[in-house]
Amino acid sequence: MDMKNRTLIFDLGGVLLDIFIDRSFGALMALGMDASILTEKRCLMDDMIQRYDRGDVSTAEFYSYIAQYLPQSVQALPEDELQERIHDIWNMMLGSFSREKMEYIKTLRERGNRVVMLSNTNEGHWETIERLFRYTMGAPLSEFFDELYLSFEMNLRKPEPEIFESLLRSEGVEAADCIFFDDSEENCNAARALGIEAVVMERNSAWNSLPVLE
Repeated sequence: MDMKNRTLIFDLGGVLLDIFIDRSFGALMALGMDASILTEKRCLMDDMIQRYDRGDVSTAEFYSYIAQYLPQSVQALPEDELQERIHDIWNMMLGSFSREKMEYIKTLRERGNRVVMLSNTNEGHWETIERLFRYTMGAPLSEFFDELYLSFEMNLRKPEPEIFESLLRSEGVEAADCIFFDDSEENCNAARALGIEAVVMERNSAWNSLPVLE
């Protein structure tokens, strides 16, 4: 793979940051949420998460949506305590950053590549993500990338083609000049449909066995 003089687009969760969605879903079920709300195909929760990732609903609205499916005993908690508990559970899925991966990102930039991040994320996660990154690397995430493209700020979400088109316009580059790294086959196919070379990364894997390091 020739990465010289290419714009490199990295996903966040599952690629740069380990992510474990079952931790949050398991904690919600332990509180009494019906599993079908979380796990059935095109489940209610999935639709709301997509809206939250696009920034279509606020964090308070998203947490209140979750609260309505919890037992009355949990809903009866003081509002601040209830929101904080849901916030903590929502962020349980966030794992850790790898110093080795982030040092490699730095190396890619030093070689002359433009390196950007394109993430489906949301306000409730972002504050925690930034804190986790600073704890690991001692600097803000923004220092390791030329630009951060976040779904909740763009009001768009992968695999919608518009989010890739918006990024290409902002970067002032052609699709063929980019390589996209994501752990979702669906997202990679959406990028490929626009002419962007895409590499499917195994979720939460080390990079020493993946094409990105070749």
